Amino acid sequence: MDDHSLRRLEFDRVLASVAAFSRCDAARARLEACRPIADRAALARETRDLAEALGREREPGAWCEVGARDVIDLFSDAREEPLDGAALVAVREWLEAGRATRAAWLDADDDGRHPGLRARAGALPPLEPLRRRIGAALEPDGRVSDAASPALARARAEFASGERALEQRLSGWAREYGETAYVTRHADRFVALVPAAAFPRRRGIVHDVSGSGQSLFVEPLEFCEANNHLIELRAAVTDEERRVLLELSGETWARRAEILALLDGLIGFDTLRARARWAGAMRAVTIAPGGERLKLEGARHPLLLEKRGAGTVPLDLVLERGGSLLLVSGPNMGGKTVLLKTVGLAVALAHAAIPVPAAEGSAAPEIDDIVVDLGDEQSVDLGLSTFAAHLGRLAEMAGAASPRALVLADELGAGTDPEEGAAIGRALIEHLAARGAWGVMTSHLGSLKRVAGEVKGVVNGSMEFDLATLSPRYRFVAGIPGASHAISVAERLGFPEPVLARARALTSEESRALERLLGELSGLRGALERQQAAAREAEQRAEAAAATHREATETARRGFEELRRRLTRESEALLARARELWQTVQREARRADKTRADSDALRASLEASEREIAGLQRQVDEALPETARVALEPGSIGPGMHVRVTDLGVEADVVSSPDPEGKVVLRRGGWTIHSHVDRLAPVAGDAERAGAPRAAASWETQEEAPPLEVDLRGLEVEEALRAVDAALDRATLAGLTELRIVHGIGKGVLRAAVERHLRGHPQVELARLGEGHEGGRGATVARLR
Repeated sequence: MDDHSLRRLEFDRVLASVAAFSRCDAARARLEACRPIADRAALARETRDLAEALGREREPGAWCEVGARDVIDLFSDAREEPLDGAALVAVREWLEAGRATRAAWLDADDDGRHPGLRARAGALPPLEPLRRRIGAALEPDGRVSDAASPALARARAEFASGERALEQRLSGWAREYGETAYVTRHADRFVALVPAAAFPRRRGIVHDVSGSGQSLFVEPLEFCEANNHLIELRAAVTDEERRVLLELSGETWARRAEILALLDGLIGFDTLRARARWAGAMRAVTIAPGGERLKLEGARHPLLLEKRGAGTVPLDLVLERGGSLLLVSGPNMGGKTVLLKTVGLAVALAHAAIPVPAAEGSAAPEIDDIVVDLGDEQSVDLGLSTFAAHLGRLAEMAGAASPRALVLADELGAGTDPEEGAAIGRALIEHLAARGAWGVMTSHLGSLKRVAGEVKGVVNGSMEFDLATLSPRYRFVAGIPGASHAISVAERLGFPEPVLARARALTSEESRALERLLGELSGLRGALERQQAAAREAEQRAEAAAATHREATETARRGFEELRRRLTRESEALLARARELWQTVQREARRADKTRADSDALRASLEASEREIAGLQRQVDEALPETARVALEPGSIGPGMHVRVTDLGVEADVVSSPDPEGKVVLRRGGWTIHSHVDRLAPVAGDAERAGAPRAAASWETQEEAPPLEVDLRGLEVEEALRAVDAALDRATLAGLTELRIVHGIGKGVLRAAVERHLRGHPQVELARLGEGHEGGRGATVARLR
């Protein structure tokens, strides 16, 4: 893609915006120099890594680091130049950044979500020995530390000791000349500042005179040897520091190739992070070029987005093979040029592995060349007029036309006689369409608006225009050409009415009819869009109402279930009280030899309790939804049907059809229930909820003879104990004295649970293991009170 077209699209300005998010100068320069990637494999790899970077940037934690100072220039020349302390510290910062970046990826488990970035981090040279060596030898400001070498530590210690000793001796000497005398340095030597009038010149060397002339910088003769020795010590320290720096520099240059590879990798990471952060600010996505479609959903011009923010009108556009040339028409100031730039930038950014400000689902085909004719390109130096410059770019488009080229032309056919301009424009469109090129072109020429219906591969489009206010809306309308509205806009801008009237008279009837037709078509389309928007809104309201209804239904169902559970608990408590009353009366009857009349009175009390329970059940039935109170027709009840037994408050499966009297046999888990059709109700929901068959504990209604035993084999402990209580109730009401409970031998868990349950049971006087004829250890016999 040629730089001229990219400049016309303001591609460089977009790159500068992206580069502002980088943290190092090298990454910033690399982004600003970025161009579309021609190598398909390299583009695919970079796009994949960019997509991973966008995902990683949305997660917490740092994932790449860079050095604070640029050091690439230090190694740009292959000739080895000694590096000073500051340069070596800068190199160490990049080595530490590489270590942190490697650790962020190689020491963490990201579940394979970022394989490309992890591979990049793994390819960074570690260079740990060099990093530790520089870190130990240099202070953060670049000075050589004492730990750099034992010789340096000794030399510095001896030099510091000599300085302290000389300063103390010289201070004692200076006190002879009064309180104003003190010790200082002149050049590299210790001297004393003393009054000029009191100092005999023969006692020392005068190095300088104060500004007032009243004081002298004096080095006493007896301290010259000590000063000379300090200078020698300082030279030794300097030599050792220089030796350490040269050694570190040599080690660093020896790893030059690895250091440059590390720098390249970290700079690449920084460019990915900058692009990811720019994408977050612009709500941009990654587009991998490929396929047979140019599709932009919610696309926005990045520079306009920076300036206007949420006020930028998004662009929705779709071009496909067989319709890859878009001809956009309509009035001036409608946003046609912005549309051209938005499309061109989207394609160029996608091919440069830069995020595109658009919505997910956008796509771009693979493009090798973009040719742009945009704006006034006249050249005084080349002697080109505006039209000649346009013709030059159009000629380039014709030469580049192919299925892998994108052409963008603004005001096609303008700048010359309209008839000839239209002819050139149509010929170029036919040429581009015949070669399958992708393109977006704008024009005001009415004759070109008909090309879409006459040349295969060309589709119309326009920018929406408000006829009422004669102002643009900057929305792209696919499939419909736009009217120019030139006379209407001129009228709004204050053109004289006689001139406007003459212009209308000179306009052909065909042109006026076309303008009216396009205006009516635009109006109809607007009305249709409003109707569609109203329909979508109504659909959303309906969905919201349905959701509210479902929520209300679920709330009602939960309320009913809670009410049923509460009434069931109340009925169970009432039945328990009645059971205790019956047992109490039995005990009293045996003790006091009560008459049968007392038992009849007790039975009457129990019947009253049963009526109260029936009343509670009626309350439950009244609380049921209407669908749950629908009675079942006897003829509709058959084997396998799932029903609810209203008097027991349980659900069961029908085993046999009702007999002539309406009696029916049901099964719930291991229970066999004998009931009547009047006590059955339908069950809402899945009818396949019947449990697996088990060895049965038999439960029969009062129309049947009371059981003499209950079989618990195959039941869980809780279910078995409920069956024991039910059997004890029926046996007690029937006046039985004993009940045999068959629990089997097994591991003894069920037998132990039954034994504990019967111990202290209000209805059981004594519990014993069965005799041989009663089942032995596999059965327990309960003697009733």
